[in-house]
Amino acid sequence: MKLIAIVGPTGVGKSRILKMLLERDERFLFISCDSRKIYRGMDIGTNKPPKELRYFFRLIDIRSPAESYSAQDFAEDAMREVRYALERGKFPIVVAGTPLYYRALFFGLFEAPPVDPRIRMKLLKRLKEVGSVVLYKELSRVDPETAAALHPNDWIRITRALEVYYQTGEPISKLRKENSPSGLPKPISYGVRRERQELYRKINIRVDRMINRGFLDEVKNLYESGYDFNAPGMRTIGYSELLRHILGMMSFKEAVRLIKKRTRIYARKQMYFFRQLGPIRWFPFYRFPLNELISKSREIYR
Repeated sequence: MKLIAIVGPTGVGKSRILKMLLERDERFLFISCDSRKIYRGMDIGTNKPPKELRYFFRLIDIRSPAESYSAQDFAEDAMREVRYALERGKFPIVVAGTPLYYRALFFGLFEAPPVDPRIRMKLLKRLKEVGSVVLYKELSRVDPETAAALHPNDWIRITRALEVYYQTGEPISKLRKENSPSGLPKPISYGVRRERQELYRKINIRVDRMINRGFLDEVKNLYESGYDFNAPGMRTIGYSELLRHILGMMSFKEAVRLIKKRTRIYARKQMYFFRQLGPIRWFPFYRFPLNELISKSREIYR
């Protein structure tokens, strides 16, 4: 069974797109693929949908900030939510901001064999002698699927993929498929993007809006409820910086500056890792194909 996914970095405008989809068809049910929105009491800093729309979202507010939640947990829960949606005649859409969760659901969490020092040394020696492009061509011969997802200069992943191949005799792309917990085929994925400087500007504005909505008070309430740095939820960008401010470890101005900086860095990493998990069709936010996605949903989920 094919699923439809909408992916993109934080601040790119996925929430606005979801709202526009609901305005056209209320049969959509959005499965949140976000490692932070799972936590209760963390609404402002994770940019959860407004309470009046949460009926249309699943896997939000399912854990306390003190609880751990793994990518494997998400993959299992997401499959349950897909079945829930289909049984009720809904259109399940996976909305992905966390690449690891997206990978766990659709590609599996493959545990590669441990490093073989002998093979690794040989590969690193060859890398030094001939460069990453030659090793990339070698990977293209033995594992074209993995090579297609990598840049020829990405020597770390190229050498690791070759190392696994020489250890096991199997392409890492094949081993990953065999370890998928869901057995799902690759999704029909729509990516949302913005130009980098525009995205950074949107992130900075969004952080300011979060502050104005009471983000600091939200963190204070969580801390007063017993959640500190030991709670997994409080290690989230924004929460950890504001908690340091509350504890007198940094100024408010510095906390806000760091939230913006770390969010921009995180958005860049999200884009990088999503691009390793193709195929994803990327669209600028202002040209996102809403009508196409609606038609595809009605075709697949009818």
